[in-house]
Amino acid sequence: MDYLQTLEFKMAALQRKIRLLQDLRFFAETASAEELASFGDELRSVSTSSGTSLGSILAALLGVPSSGIVRDTGSLASAASQPRPEAPANSSGSPIAPVQAPRAQAETAAVDPGAAASVPRAAEGMSSTAPSAASGGGQAEALALIEASMKSIPACSFLMGSDAQDAEKPQHKVTLGAYRVCDHLITNKEYSLFVAANPQWGKDRADPDLRDEHYLEDWTEAGYPEGKEDHPVAFVSFNAALAFAAWVGKRLPTEAEWECSARGGLVGKKFPNGDQMNDKLANLAKQYRGTTPIRTFDPNGFGLYDMAGNLFEWCSDWYGPYSAGEAADPKGPGSGEYRVARGGSWMSGASALRVSARVDMEEPTCGQVGIRLVDNG
Repeated sequence: MDYLQTLEFKMAALQRKIRLLQDLRFFAETASAEELASFGDELRSVSTSSGTSLGSILAALLGVPSSGIVRDTGSLASAASQPRPEAPANSSGSPIAPVQAPRAQAETAAVDPGAAASVPRAAEGMSSTAPSAASGGGQAEALALIEASMKSIPACSFLMGSDAQDAEKPQHKVTLGAYRVCDHLITNKEYSLFVAANPQWGKDRADPDLRDEHYLEDWTEAGYPEGKEDHPVAFVSFNAALAFAAWVGKRLPTEAEWECSARGGLVGKKFPNGDQMNDKLANLAKQYRGTTPIRTFDPNGFGLYDMAGNLFEWCSDWYGPYSAGEAADPKGPGSGEYRVARGGSWMSGASALRVSARVDMEEPTCGQVGIRLVDNG
């Protein structure tokens, strides 16, 4: 694992710890006296391997006297009202944004894109079939741009995963039916058409439960950065990606579809174009100091651009371990805490750009992650 990827993983771990503390404070601020009392009783009865009670540990984290959380659970609420420490800065020097406490899981959980049952709240009101020109000029324009870029992937079998990292094991055989994939990441221009037609997804307007405070961070109220209409849209959450996909009658790729697409028909290679990776082949390691326009670098064997670098890409799967057996059109675990993101970004080292590399991200995360769409052809 190279230095940049190690730094990214450490930053992700730090952010999760911060979110945990924020969730604890949220609970302290909103729970009833009975809930707090029950919580305190549970903590008092659980000890770590060193003999320290979880109540004492939590008291230290929240700045409460160690006796307070055990004898007077109301101290949780009072602690939450005290001035909070300033959030640590991320690698760019700006504070790490707090994550809003999620609503009930039934409201926010996204479902298998192929299922016809409940519709995720992120995609409510969006079309689940390809829209016609009569459904709106912006929608028709976006769909036309995307349709012109769809590439057909034939039914195939391939070995998914690798022995390079534990998260990528075991390598296993996957068989997929034919599908189509967009040759590029969704651009700022294409996403702006979505925002114009769906103002509830505008910058600073989107539901805080469906994105974090970095949503469309590089945009202004007037829209995307000047001169970057052909750059991929960044700082979009899983929920925003899901809503955009529904709007144009497409879906996010499964993790297996993404990896098959990235491999480009090559067998046993580390990267989309072979076993070598550098800044002449992809946007990586901060060499270009930001995103680059789509189709800047050569496509892979399937004619797909930026399957490595530029931006991570959301997949529809929940993040979880692989099964060892053969699988046909797998869609990942039925539930989970994190979604899968693939491909690496312009900030990533080469290791993160391998076709088998995978990371886990929370659905509201708005970082260096973009959108690629697929359909069943």
